[in-house]
Amino acid sequence: MSEQNQKKVDEKFSLNDVGVLNELFEVVLYDVLRRYKMVAEHSLKKEEAIAMDKQSAAFLSAVLAGKNDQFVPKPYWTGDPLAGYLKIILKDRFEAVGVSADDLKDSRGILQAAAFEFICDSYMLIKSASGDSSAERFQLEGKRLCKMWAERMLGLRESDPIDLRRD
Repeated sequence: MSEQNQKKVDEKFSLNDVGVLNELFEVVLYDVLRRYKMVAEHSLKKEEAIAMDKQSAAFLSAVLAGKNDQFVPKPYWTGDPLAGYLKIILKDRFEAVGVSADDLKDSRGILQAAAFEFICDSYMLIKSASGDSSAERFQLEGKRLCKMWAERMLGLRESDPIDLRRD
């Protein structure tokens, strides 16, 4: 293996970098979009897509917990402190979708619930953009959504909040 290829293998991504988190959320968003299209084309069963969504949420929550070696944790934030923060700021949202106190009893459950909320936001974005024939609109709104969640994961003020929830 060349030195340059070894460097790429050894490269780690900092969870203290909003750009890294933004890209992480974009990867998950486009994974959700791919599944959505496959279900619409009947090349993937809805049940399989749901199972894959759960896997994506588990992957995302593991990264946010500091359990993925490709990502360097943010000191004094990644894992338990982040979970405690999300439990507070997403309290109303968790209650609105029926996440139980038992589901939120530990950091793992909180991070998984938050990751699944991002996946739900991704589907809401896809559905809201599906009436619009412009892929450009989806890309713009997708970037806004991922940036908002990346900022949220760092405890930053959301510079361009997006609200997909419709009552």
